[in-house]
Amino acid sequence: MADDYAAEAPGCRGLGSERRLRPVRTSLVVTHQRCNQNCGFCTERRPTDDPRFIARAAVEQRIAVALAEGAEELVFTGGEPTLRGDLGALIASARSRGAQRIVLETNGARLDEAAVVGLLAAGVDVFRLHLPAWGDALDAFTRTPGAGVDAARALRAIVDRGGTLELAVPLVRANHRQVAGLPSALVAAVGDPRRVSMLRASVPTSAPDRDEVLSFAEAMTALAALEAAARSVGIPLKLAPGSGPPPCVFPKGALPPQLWSLTGQAQERADRVRVPECDACLVRRACAGLDAGLVRRDGFPPIEPIVDDRTRRRLSLITTVEEQIAREFLTRDRTRDPVLGAVEEVIVRVNFHCNQACEFCFVSTHLPPPGHAAVLAAIEAAAGQGARIVLSGGEPTLNPRLLDYVRLAVRPGLPALQLQTNAVRLDDEALVGALYEAGLREAFVSLHGATAETSDALTRAPGTFARTLVGVDHLHRRGVHVVLNFVICALNAPELPALVDLVAARWPTSTVNISFVAPSTDVVPRDARLVPRYSDVRPFLSEALLRAERLGLAVRGFESMCGIPLCLLPPNVGDDLADLGHDEGAGEFLRAEACTTCSARARCFGVRRGYADLHGLAELRALP
Repeated sequence: MADDYAAEAPGCRGLGSERRLRPVRTSLVVTHQRCNQNCGFCTERRPTDDPRFIARAAVEQRIAVALAEGAEELVFTGGEPTLRGDLGALIASARSRGAQRIVLETNGARLDEAAVVGLLAAGVDVFRLHLPAWGDALDAFTRTPGAGVDAARALRAIVDRGGTLELAVPLVRANHRQVAGLPSALVAAVGDPRRVSMLRASVPTSAPDRDEVLSFAEAMTALAALEAAARSVGIPLKLAPGSGPPPCVFPKGALPPQLWSLTGQAQERADRVRVPECDACLVRRACAGLDAGLVRRDGFPPIEPIVDDRTRRRLSLITTVEEQIAREFLTRDRTRDPVLGAVEEVIVRVNFHCNQACEFCFVSTHLPPPGHAAVLAAIEAAAGQGARIVLSGGEPTLNPRLLDYVRLAVRPGLPALQLQTNAVRLDDEALVGALYEAGLREAFVSLHGATAETSDALTRAPGTFARTLVGVDHLHRRGVHVVLNFVICALNAPELPALVDLVAARWPTSTVNISFVAPSTDVVPRDARLVPRYSDVRPFLSEALLRAERLGLAVRGFESMCGIPLCLLPPNVGDDLADLGHDEGAGEFLRAEACTTCSARARCFGVRRGYADLHGLAELRALP
């Protein structure tokens, strides 16, 4: 849902909420003002409740007003909402009035299994658990003995009963040096990182004790450490809307742009300031600026305005979150199978986030997952059309419902289901076994280097190359056919022959799929340092194909839109490809004048417009 908050009621600002002054899709419903914890940074906790404000009728009225103004998501917050005995009834009332999604923000101290079951039945969709620290450290942070034990119990109750769990993590003086240890502690507690749908970080800019508020530099350091730790265990991290330093204060590349999701036009705010550099920034309209209080205290930080369109795209949402998910989670494609001929494919992105961050990735990895019902409906529709179903992402193994989706998509009479994955989480042999039992027989695995140095640099996820190799080992031993997708770019092209050797020696029945980095959207940089000339990589491709033929290894990819123009391939490669439909690739590809007399014209897509912008069309020639 779009993270735009209503302004009529005070909320739990410590969880990163933001006041806005316009009709919104998401509204806060404050149910209580007291809290059973006492966090030092919190500005919302009250020692006593105003009876008129927390009266049942008053809360019901706030719900009614929010829905009448167009809110689709209601966030029940406080204080601590679970101090109310009628919380379940209030949530059920909101659901009956038409609320489409309900989030409960809570510290979890009063949540046991029975309470979770009751709240799920009432209509809670997401439990957003306030968790700034773990174990005894949480007791100290909240100044509440037993808070760590209570939080662990709440976590288990939520995941064991199938609830969707988000964790709200404020970054303040009390925890900013230790917060990077939180993701691994969570995995140890819940057993599977996929049970945590999101870490939602916030950086409060006000507190009763001003020293609790981090400087820009401290917040940047803490966020970078938390993001790296979360990515290493496969838990997505987002900044709460309106919270934290804007992306322009971070050095380029310090954090993935997906941490932010800027949409619409930010309101001018008295507590925010801008600098002259903002005028050149491509996300100025969606960014409210720098926190004025921090600027007064610490001065202006160095600013690097966003001036490249790719970063703007990764920071931004074109419309609402919901509309962009609907547009991007389903893709139709047509492939040419050597046995089946032309095959219609439906690619279903079961989530968008990923545990790698490849620079050439074209997926909007900053989006939250599509709804479970939407994924089920897409699979059913594709099956009804007889299409080949491809489950993809982001990284689909981060989705806790992946096994259910595989079971639903595997059906007699359909082309074999394919799972597109980086196989990092498939280093868990039990998960591979479960996928096989669910019916998985083919995996399309990203492997973009023959060495850890190259692969980890491209994926920007140190240590994942080794895990992918183990994951493919498990797939290979299970009898799952593995297609290893190598995306040629400037950095890894020299390693293509070595990759062929690696695959032939370790997984000889696998297939190598060779793709070429595709500047097909404005997410992929149109940069010659990433996108090489076809002619420059041809020697490495030729050597790789010779080795594959010698070793008896199957190689494909030349039939794809992500392949290489046929005139630039080694001799005889692509001779057996079927003709394309006359409109295949229309609008995305260009041809040179030489293509008009080429014998392979009917079998070749041509050159992507993004490639032509960088390198032109002079390489193309007519085949006799």
